[in-house]
Amino acid sequence: MASASVSPDLHQQVLQFYYREARLFSGKQYRQWLEAMVDREIHYWLPIADLRYRADRRPPPEFVPSIYDDNYDDLEERIRRLETGLVWMEDPPSRIRHLTTNVEVYGTDVASEFDSFSNFLVCRNTEDTDETLTIGAREDRLRLRDGNLTLLRRKVILGQRVIKDTNLYFLM
Repeated sequence: MASASVSPDLHQQVLQFYYREARLFSGKQYRQWLEAMVDREIHYWLPIADLRYRADRRPPPEFVPSIYDDNYDDLEERIRRLETGLVWMEDPPSRIRHLTTNVEVYGTDVASEFDSFSNFLVCRNTEDTDETLTIGAREDRLRLRDGNLTLLRRKVILGQRVIKDTNLYFLM
């Protein structure tokens, strides 16, 4: 990971990118997000954390299990399913709000790509009394092309070891 500073203008552009993403996610405008903000070479990954004691000296697993390990076509299929209105986990539709904070942006060895780190909070309400909070961080690689940013890579790191939501059928 590079740690070169970026200009205040680029940092502001990245902030606006995340604010727009949060608005689209909260409005369940996933198709618009995919088509306008996601690079065709996307890798969207939510690995399962390997909880170990400090004294555990085993090497990390060769294959890291994940909840999401998606490319563009996988994300498109997930969104297509949601658009059918037949996803039982979203009946009735949940009310959802996304917040993004603590955004850092760094240059990389590729002039048109930037590493970004942020925290997020997703508040989701289903039925009348079910409310869950999902808290985490994101390690992103953004690509700047023709003046527009796209999401090239996302690694989602959940803050909770146990997720109390009934499903994770939403994007973070």
